[in-house]
Amino acid sequence: MTAVELKAALLTAEQAVGFEITGSRSRDGAAPESSFDAEETVSPEVCRHVKEATSGDGEEASAASSIMYPAGTSISPRSTSLMSYPEEAARARMTQLREAVGTCGRFRFSNKFGKSSVTSEVLKVPGLGEDALRYRTLSRLGSSGFAWTLVTVVRVGGVIATMQVMVPTGPMTPEKLATFKPEPGPEEAVTAALIKNVTEAGST
Repeated sequence: MTAVELKAALLTAEQAVGFEITGSRSRDGAAPESSFDAEETVSPEVCRHVKEATSGDGEEASAASSIMYPAGTSISPRSTSLMSYPEEAARARMTQLREAVGTCGRFRFSNKFGKSSVTSEVLKVPGLGEDALRYRTLSRLGSSGFAWTLVTVVRVGGVIATMQVMVPTGPMTPEKLATFKPEPGPEEAVTAALIKNVTEAGST
């Protein structure tokens, strides 16, 4: 699929009930490497796939993305990304991510903002697309507190669709932290609508 086709498959305002979409973008070809990514280290290195599931791997033919927030707020962004590959490459990328999630229950990363330790857990995911994976991570950011992410990844043919929820918490006790844990409920309907869009676009 081309960048134009992928962008057309992104969620519309009418589909994203309860959320506000702030805009979208698309591109043909892989994303250029950023200097920030080059300065970041992840240990073990295989866990980079878990941390950067919404980013391309340099092999994507095209991509499109958008961000939305719960209506009336400017916190807890939901990042949506669509990436198109030859189908075998998409299958391999899903396998790579699934294996990384399975082995990266704990990992660390460091960049110019400091060091962080991360824990991850695999969650149940509805039967979406041809292959689906969902997991949640908790990053400990030193004195800055914590950040939860909830990631749902779905493959439809050669397209990989990702919905990522980020919930920063600031410093807090473990008991209070648990109450901020993002759950997939609010995104289930819009994720299903996104996958329907991608499926219909790929069949035309």
